[in-house]
Amino acid sequence: MLNIINQIFEIEKKSKDQNLSIFERNFERIHHELEDLGYTINNPIGKIYDSRDTSLEVNLVGNSSRPVITKVLKPAIFQKDGGEMILLQKGIVIAE
Repeated sequence: MLNIINQIFEIEKKSKDQNLSIFERNFERIHHELEDLGYTINNPIGKIYDSRDTSLEVNLVGNSSRPVITKVLKPAIFQKDGGEMILLQKGIVIAE
Protein backbone atom coordinates (compact mmCIF):
# COMPACT_ATOMS: atom_id res chain seq x y z
CA MET A 1 0.00 0.00 0.00
CA LEU A 2 2.92 2.36 0.67
CA ASN A 3 4.05 2.08 -2.94
CA ILE A 4 0.54 2.96 -4.16
CA ILE A 5 0.33 5.96 -1.81
CA ASN A 6 3.78 7.17 -2.91
CA GLN A 7 2.80 6.88 -6.59
CA ILE A 8 -0.43 8.82 -5.97
CA PHE A 9 1.62 11.48 -4.16
CA GLU A 10 4.02 11.77 -7.13
CA ILE A 11 1.20 12.00 -9.67
CA GLU A 12 -0.57 14.64 -7.57
CA LYS A 13 2.66 16.63 -7.19
CA LYS A 14 3.33 16.51 -10.95
CA SER A 15 -0.22 17.55 -11.79
CA LYS A 16 0.10 20.57 -9.46
CA ASP A 17 3.46 21.47 -11.02
CA GLN A 18 1.76 21.42 -14.44
CA ASN A 19 -1.22 23.42 -13.12
CA LEU A 20 -3.62 20.57 -13.93
CA SER A 21 -6.39 21.36 -11.47
CA ILE A 22 -8.86 19.13 -13.34
CA PHE A 23 -7.67 16.17 -11.23
CA GLU A 24 -8.12 17.90 -7.87
CA ARG A 25 -11.52 16.34 -7.17
CA ASN A 26 -10.20 12.87 -8.04
CA PHE A 27 -7.27 13.27 -5.64
CA GLU A 28 -9.65 14.42 -2.90
CA ARG A 29 -11.71 11.25 -3.42
CA ILE A 30 -8.61 9.05 -3.29
CA HIS A 31 -7.43 10.76 -0.08
CA HIS A 32 -10.88 10.29 1.44
CA GLU A 33 -10.81 6.56 0.60
CA LEU A 34 -7.32 6.22 2.09
CA GLU A 35 -8.48 7.95 5.28
CA ASP A 36 -11.42 5.52 5.47
CA LEU A 37 -8.84 2.72 5.35
CA GLY A 38 -7.01 4.32 8.29
CA TYR A 39 -4.17 6.02 6.40
CA THR A 40 -3.04 9.61 6.93
CA ILE A 41 -0.67 11.23 4.46
CA ASN A 42 1.28 14.25 5.74
CA ASN A 43 2.65 16.61 3.10
CA PRO A 44 4.44 19.34 5.12
CA ILE A 45 5.33 21.58 2.15
CA GLY A 46 5.56 25.24 3.19
CA LYS A 47 5.67 24.51 6.92
CA ILE A 48 8.47 25.55 9.25
CA TYR A 49 10.69 22.57 10.00
CA ASP A 50 10.71 21.48 13.63
CA SER A 51 13.74 19.39 14.56
CA ARG A 52 11.61 17.58 17.18
CA ASP A 53 9.41 16.11 14.44
CA THR A 54 10.57 12.49 14.28
CA SER A 55 8.29 11.71 11.33
CA LEU A 56 10.60 13.55 8.92
CA GLU A 57 14.08 13.05 7.54
CA VAL A 58 15.33 16.46 6.50
CA ASN A 59 18.11 17.78 4.34
CA LEU A 60 18.82 21.33 5.57
CA VAL A 61 20.05 23.85 3.00
CA GLY A 62 21.54 27.09 4.26
CA ASN A 63 21.65 28.23 7.87
CA SER A 64 18.22 29.73 8.51
CA SER A 65 17.11 29.77 12.14
CA ARG A 66 13.55 28.88 11.01
CA PRO A 67 13.92 26.70 7.91
CA VAL A 68 10.85 26.21 5.76
CA ILE A 69 10.15 22.91 4.01
CA THR A 70 10.49 23.71 0.32
CA LYS A 71 10.39 20.25 -1.23
CA VAL A 72 8.80 16.95 -0.21
CA LEU A 73 10.34 13.89 -1.83
CA LYS A 74 8.16 11.45 0.13
CA PRO A 75 5.28 12.20 2.48
CA ALA A 76 5.05 10.92 6.03
CA ILE A 77 2.48 8.11 6.10
CA PHE A 78 0.62 7.02 9.21
CA GLN A 79 -1.94 4.29 9.80
CA LYS A 80 -4.54 4.15 12.52
CA ASP A 81 -4.17 1.04 14.68
CA GLY A 82 -6.86 0.95 17.31
CA GLY A 83 -6.69 4.32 19.01
CA GLU A 84 -3.19 5.31 17.98
CA MET A 85 -1.42 6.40 14.81
CA ILE A 86 1.59 4.35 13.72
CA LEU A 87 4.28 5.85 11.49
CA LEU A 88 4.69 3.59 8.44
CA GLN A 89 7.01 5.84 6.45
CA LYS A 90 9.10 8.83 7.39
CA GLY A 91 8.72 11.83 5.14
CA ILE A 92 11.80 12.90 3.22
CA VAL A 93 12.03 16.67 2.84
CA ILE A 94 14.32 19.57 1.97
CA ALA A 95 14.18 22.67 4.15
CA GLU A 96 15.84 26.03 3.51
